[in-house]
Amino acid sequence: MIKLFRKIRHKFLLENRFNKYLLYAIGEIILVVIGILIALQINNWNNERQQRDLEVKILKEIQSNLSFDLIEIREDISVMDSVNMASIEVVEYLKNHDEPSEKFNYNVAKVKVAPHFNPNKSGYELLTSKGVELVVNDSLRIAISDLYESTYPYYKQYEIERISFKENFIQPMLLKYCEWLNDENRYYLTTFNITQDDFIKMKADDAFLKMIQAAKFENYFVRFRAKQKIESKILRLQEIIAEELNSKQ
Repeated sequence: MIKLFRKIRHKFLLENRFNKYLLYAIGEIILVVIGILIALQINNWNNERQQRDLEVKILKEIQSNLSFDLIEIREDISVMDSVNMASIEVVEYLKNHDEPSEKFNYNVAKVKVAPHFNPNKSGYELLTSKGVELVVNDSLRIAISDLYESTYPYYKQYEIERISFKENFIQPMLLKYCEWLNDENRYYLTTFNITQDDFIKMKADDAFLKMIQAAKFENYFVRFRAKQKIESKILRLQEIIAEELNSKQ
């Protein structure tokens, strides 16, 4: 093609047809420019397609991460429901009985349980490494950032405070009356041994009953955050991602 252009230009020069040569040269320049623009547009299309393919890949990974997060937070909520019920039963048992039982001992052991939520962040970390602007849907991008940058860290702070509360307030009170025992047959792998003397002292200790009530309140409060914030936002984000992926098919 280049040789053909050269021959045509050479012919015009030999024939001393400068005007036609000039028009041809301009036309040739225009053709070259058009070719460059087309090549650039094709390259942009390819880059855009690669970006959209990467976006879909990351959104699918985030969607998979959210499925595991949902399972874990629901398990944590179930554990906190169990702790709440155990707290109620401990108070009722102390009011109505004069000696410990195996179930009572296990219920007291549940009071110290503190489930820990560990979200999967591989998809979000990949997104941040590529740039969050990769997600072109503004509402979706905001929802993703809100969950990972605000909701998850905020809930983690509640967990940190709960662990501190358990370690500094609940466990010292439990150790005052209870002996911890490993029990692999139990769901929480532990129970307590409470002697008759310690049970009587426990019944008469108003501070112990207040500790149980405080543990129940703290457990309820964290459970509320897990249900109303973590679970609900995971479900909502799953819906938005599913809608976005369907629109890209």
